Amino acid sequence: MNDAPLIRRITAEEYEPVGRFLREANEQDYDLPESYLSQMQRTAERDETAAVMVAVDRDSGELLGTITLPFAGERLQDDTDEDELDIRLLGVAHAARGKGVARHMLAYCAEIARERGLRRVVLHTGSHMPGAQRLYERLGYHRIPERDFEIFEQGERRFVISYGLNV
Repeated sequence: MNDAPLIRRITAEEYEPVGRFLREANEQDYDLPESYLSQMQRTAERDETAAVMVAVDRDSGELLGTITLPFAGERLQDDTDEDELDIRLLGVAHAARGKGVARHMLAYCAEIARERGLRRVVLHTGSHMPGAQRLYERLGYHRIPERDFEIFEQGERRFVISYGLNV
């Protein structure tokens, strides 16, 4: 893929395949609880309360990636300030990795933040996701350690790390 992917709102026909590849990508790469993996697959539910976006190949229409962002004036996370755009569930299909899909989706989110007059894009990631952390840092995201927190799921402690990008 030489051209930037087309980034647009998901269609109902794409709910199941996007949920499946998001789950599969995370299941293969990370040791995540079943409850969280199951939540990732509920794409139709998520699209009712937020904007689930997809990246597709401009020529073939192949689904390459997904990211969720709030509707204008809303937030996805409780710790998001009013002048921030919080994003969730960035995922790239295994076959599309290394082709700049995540970079294009994150640039799209930064553009949406600017269009909405917001100052920063923010997100959370897991401490067990070093590849994601490297990507965010490479793209200019900075840590927001005061927003880091711990969760306990299925008897296991997990650390959630916060990042932001000033736009």
